[in-house]
Amino acid sequence: MLLTDIAVEHTLVSKTNGVRQTYLLHPFTNTQRDTLGKFEIVRDISEPGLKEVKRSAFVTFQQLAELYSKGVLEEFRFSVRMCPGQGTYPTTNPVKRVLPTSIKPGSPFDLAVQKVDVTKPATRELRTALLRTNIKL
Repeated sequence: MLLTDIAVEHTLVSKTNGVRQTYLLHPFTNTQRDTLGKFEIVRDISEPGLKEVKRSAFVTFQQLAELYSKGVLEEFRFSVRMCPGQGTYPTTNPVKRVLPTSIKPGSPFDLAVQKVDVTKPATRELRTALLRTNIKL
């Protein structure tokens, strides 16, 4: 499922011939067993003396809305795995930093973000998912 309430433009430049292609990307849900129907969020982690690595977690629609509402994605510089709305992307689907301004105002996702009670702590399931990315809520 594509989350078309969020859209980010992305330009890919071919390394072989320099041709530029522009794609309109959206977050999408995974189709694998354990992560079926969940969105992938990705974060770069660097620890002293070690090389930088990418860590990801899979979250539901409601959990993604909660992360946006609480500002977690911006604060900890998360990116979201994206794919084009039409056609196919020639390489691995990219991760893009998606700012709240990319959310379509008045869309179902925007309304879900607004409905989140930011005074309540995150659910245990969400906290567990974020531990993979070295975030403790």
